[in-house]
Amino acid sequence: MLDDIGFYAPLQYGTHWMWLGLLLLVLLASGLAWLFRPARTAGTARTTARARDLPSLRARYLAAIDDVVADAGSGRLPQREAHQRLSLLLRRYAGEARGIRATHMTLQELHAYGLGAIAEGVAGMYPAEFAPARPADVEQSAELARRAVRTWS
Repeated sequence: MLDDIGFYAPLQYGTHWMWLGLLLLVLLASGLAWLFRPARTAGTARTTARARDLPSLRARYLAAIDDVVADAGSGRLPQREAHQRLSLLLRRYAGEARGIRATHMTLQELHAYGLGAIAEGVAGMYPAEFAPARPADVEQSAELARRAVRTWS
């Protein structure tokens, strides 16, 4: 006679739980969209500002190249270090103009990012930077750097 208590069907969930779950999914999706939205907008604004300021950026880096050549010519800077600074200046110029971390890229990565003139300038300085013998003339590397800064945009 224990079966006389009756049979109870499983409890049904109320529709408010379904709506609450959907609301949480919508909030999560909109939160993720908001989280990634500022990065895209700010990056576009920075790129546009860089593009407008490219002539002054170019002039600043051409002056920095001339400073390295003057320091190497006066003997305040060893030749090998001058070549390395010129290479770094080229990479920094590309980084500031494009908004990428070009200082950490290999030559292959520089080419892949469309930095052809910069990559050619850096490649031209490699023998002077890393050769075991006496490095080449700083003025030759500086001319490579100037040409890359002038022609690349």
